Amino acid sequence: MQVLETKQKLEEIISMLPESKLKEVIDFASYLRDREEAEELLRMQMSSKAYLNWLSSENDIYDEVFKDEIK
Repeated sequence: MQVLETKQKLEEIISMLPESKLKEVIDFASYLRDREEAEELLRMQMSSKAYLNWLSSENDIYDEVFKDEIK
């Protein structure tokens, strides 16, 4: 299905919904958007130089230092 067809189908369905259901559609669409943004932010953070350096074997010494705090 093309994007335009998909949007048209969605508009058809939405046009038949009562207001209470429209609020649920908005809530769900917001959830999908926010989840995508959060996943992208996490991907960016996990690929950052600082994060990768933190995971390097050179920093394993901190595992021993903080072993009592990690449970």
